[in-house]
Amino acid sequence: MFSAHINACFLFFPRMLIVGISLWMLSISSATADEPIEVGARLKIQQITGINQREENFGIVGTLIMQWHDPELAAKPGETVAPRRMFPHLTFVNYMMERGLIWPAYSFYNVQGRVTYQNRLVVIDVNGNVDYIARFTAKFQAPDFDFRHFPLDEQDFYIKLDLLPRVSRFVLTALPGSGIGDALGEEEWILEHTETRVTTHDELGHTASRFVLSFQGERHLNYYLVRMLIPATIIILVSWFTFFLKDYTKRIDLASGNLLLFIAFNFTVANDLPRLGYLTLMDTFMLSTFAITGLVVLVNVWLRRLQNHGKEVLANKLDEFSVWGYPLTFAAAGLSIFIFFY
Repeated sequence: MFSAHINACFLFFPRMLIVGISLWMLSISSATADEPIEVGARLKIQQITGINQREENFGIVGTLIMQWHDPELAAKPGETVAPRRMFPHLTFVNYMMERGLIWPAYSFYNVQGRVTYQNRLVVIDVNGNVDYIARFTAKFQAPDFDFRHFPLDEQDFYIKLDLLPRVSRFVLTALPGSGIGDALGEEEWILEHTETRVTTHDELGHTASRFVLSFQGERHLNYYLVRMLIPATIIILVSWFTFFLKDYTKRIDLASGNLLLFIAFNFTVANDLPRLGYLTLMDTFMLSTFAITGLVVLVNVWLRRLQNHGKEVLANKLDEFSVWGYPLTFAAAGLSIFIFFY
């Protein structure tokens, strides 16, 4: 009786071991089947159609390429198909829907308005390899603009491509070749330092894959040097030269005219930027020139009053001090601005 139990155990355990190994192999194969499909993405910017600082957006003309392998799209045994099948976008979508298949549909997260496509084509080979090619024009939001150091600021630009299916179905990867072209058509900015990265998002209530193309821009300073800084410096020097005149009335007229010029400069700068809740470097510079030029007008009015009241000796002494106090005041203001911002 005991030997019969021993024999039954020897027969039972090998069977259980075989069943266990079979279940383990089945779990591995099912896990492999459930692995997400990798979708390679490449985004190339051929043109920058414009960078709008007031609206904080930028327009591009670009090309998006996505590549993935789906066994469900491979030719079946005995099926006769072309080596490479080409579909327009809508035809491909209908083709997938008729077969109950999912494809890596996407949207641009930070796009503003509509995306205008010049063409969208899908190419499928007999092995189920898919190439998706789209050339488009779009405008993208740039909410991370920071103008505190304007016009010496550097800005970050992003394009975020979001897949719609869950990350358990499709996962984005970065293909080589993403970036910006050589002839962008944007003259104000120097655009460089392109980077790509893949993250996730949950904008649709589930986790999905996101591809991000980022680049940095800094301004060509020639415009601001020639059109703003050099003229403002000349105006400041002209205001200083007036201190060598003894006619206080003419000084008042010239200083008042310079004050109006700085107000015009301020409106010119304001037209390039949105209505910010903070001061920029240029704002601080303009406010300093307002304050100092306004102080010059007040000093000259005071000196004129002293002269009219017979205190010309005191007026001359104060005038000698103001000749050197004026450039020193501007130097101190410039140093304070530099310390405050940098």
